[in-house]
Amino acid sequence: MNIIDRYRKSALDILQLKSSNPILDLNNALRRLAIFRSIIIYNTIVESDGPKVFQGPFKGMTFFSNPRDISEGCLVPKIIGSYESELHLIIENLKINKPDVIVNIGSAEGYYSVGLKLLLGDVDVFAYDIDPKAKEKTLELSKLNNVDISCRKEFFSSELEGLEKKDILILCDIEGDELKLFSEDEIIKYQDCRIIIETHLTKYGHSKDILPNLFSKTHDVEVIEQKGSEAFIVPKSISQSNHLDILLSKWECRTHPTPWLVLNPRA
Repeated sequence: MNIIDRYRKSALDILQLKSSNPILDLNNALRRLAIFRSIIIYNTIVESDGPKVFQGPFKGMTFFSNPRDISEGCLVPKIIGSYESELHLIIENLKINKPDVIVNIGSAEGYYSVGLKLLLGDVDVFAYDIDPKAKEKTLELSKLNNVDISCRKEFFSSELEGLEKKDILILCDIEGDELKLFSEDEIIKYQDCRIIIETHLTKYGHSKDILPNLFSKTHDVEVIEQKGSEAFIVPKSISQSNHLDILLSKWECRTHPTPWLVLNPRA
């Protein structure tokens, strides 16, 4: 079964469920079709402009030609460079206030690990992910961009031992497990680290509402909500297509709000 037939069948199967929540069924079918269209958009951009990030802090980074190499569902925003644009100003400011070490927990295919290494140059970057494919793809992406990244498996706070005198920036996106990693007993170990955490809905509640209180004694906490971009530009190959493709180019495939916590150590 080719990709068109696979996604068509998936959407039709959802629509034929006749469940007690037809609105949810329609939403799920729409998501499946939107993911399919995003693959087409991604391939169109790569065929027309090559696998280079089009704009944003990581502009010019070589990315993957095949969307199947990308660990997460979000495709087009990464190649056009609008991905998580709410963080772009913070990322750009790292060039002024550069850390010594970047610890990327939940590195996926290495978009941030490699992008930050390219942006900042002389920093040590450690990429952590429990998925073996993520490590493989991060190493592949680092080779495509001629940078050195240290790829490791699961992160534990003990990984910070020996780095006490370093200025450390932690980027964390681990799909809700941030509540386990940054538990009340562990918080003190991060007291000198700058931290950016993508928060998620968990069975205990949304981590956005839980973590700020845990960090309140050691860090100043800023919540950055996803409110959309002030502006983003798509390549000509998409701008000359249709308006739906332009809209889908910014879609990050999120199923619920995942705002970020930006945590800076208190002096």
